[in-house]
Amino acid sequence: MKQTLLILLVLLLVSACMADPQIGKPQVGGNFWFRYHIDRRDDSTQRSAFTVERGYFGLGYRWNERVDGQMTFNVFSSPDQSGWNFELRDAYLNLAYFVPNGKMRVGLQKNYFGTVHDWKYLTVRRSLADAVGVVSERDYGIAFLGTFPNYPAEWTFAIVNGEGYDSGFNPPYADRQPGFTASLRFVPVTNMTVGFSFLRDKRYVYRWDDVSDSSRIGYEDRTAYSFMARVGNGPFSLLGEYLFYDYPIASREDPSQPTNVKGTGFTIFPMLRVTQKFDVVARYDMWDPDKDSDQAIWQPSHGFTSTTGSPQPWWVPGDYKDARYYFVKHNVYVFGFNYNITKRMEGEPGVMFQVNWQRVDPQEDIGEQSLDPLDSFIFQIRWGWGGLDF
Repeated sequence: MKQTLLILLVLLLVSACMADPQIGKPQVGGNFWFRYHIDRRDDSTQRSAFTVERGYFGLGYRWNERVDGQMTFNVFSSPDQSGWNFELRDAYLNLAYFVPNGKMRVGLQKNYFGTVHDWKYLTVRRSLADAVGVVSERDYGIAFLGTFPNYPAEWTFAIVNGEGYDSGFNPPYADRQPGFTASLRFVPVTNMTVGFSFLRDKRYVYRWDDVSDSSRIGYEDRTAYSFMARVGNGPFSLLGEYLFYDYPIASREDPSQPTNVKGTGFTIFPMLRVTQKFDVVARYDMWDPDKDSDQAIWQPSHGFTSTTGSPQPWWVPGDYKDARYYFVKHNVYVFGFNYNITKRMEGEPGVMFQVNWQRVDPQEDIGEQSLDPLDSFIFQIRWGWGGLDF
């Protein structure tokens, strides 16, 4: 099956390259990340591996000035997978017919919440809302995107599944009510952008020790807000974002009952452009999954579902290979640099070398378990071509 899909992908890309430019404006693009990642805790190596984190192949086509679309496949491989894997990342159509000064976008697309949709991965860590699992980078749905005439501002409203492009579950586990997101971005003064985002959705709640369909204990609301500001567009820039998340989990006191907790956090991300090719980046994130308690949201007495001794329910973000760090209040420190070897179309990086040091510093214990800081050293080469927006 994988081989068949890969052959179809190659044929699509070849056909795009051979398409008659008089009929439309086909575009082909790619984006690839090769990474070495090592995790160290208490002078012991927890993980050390080379991976292909992303292997995007994109195909875009414009039928006329008001209709265009894009499809993106991700072919990736890592040591914790069975060989290489294949997934669909984009499959959307833009229709500039129904939204004044804007367009409607239908299909699998970026998530328009916080800084997720325009995050450029200038640090290896994801944007805040994506990193802590509030939303996934992409989702299925319908989005309305527009601007305000004669004013530097843009807005979006989207109706989405709310689970992202891959929740890891079969259809019986999927939420049956769509989620809603809305966002507003505006430029109050030159070189400054301010934004606000809102999310409303429902989510199934499962027992900590069992995430099978029969263990569902509730279907509860979740709500999130994001406030962001970005200043600077030259040698120095600064991004800040505050995130609030009211979401359901299995109760600490009675794991057979659902309860809502309030997570809060923020990110501060300065970047200094030393030369046209060399950027120094730094970042500080704070995330507290339950601001009203000094206890972890999961306790060892609640059981576990993985061989590492900690639960790994589907909503724990993929960046947290050891879920215990996500269940406690923690700080994340990032420092590194980006070296742009060459550029590509639209001014995007063509070939970029990235080095990041990252520390996850837990501020709480889990029951009697004390967590040590986890240091990661990440070396990544990214290369891309074409003018598609990934």
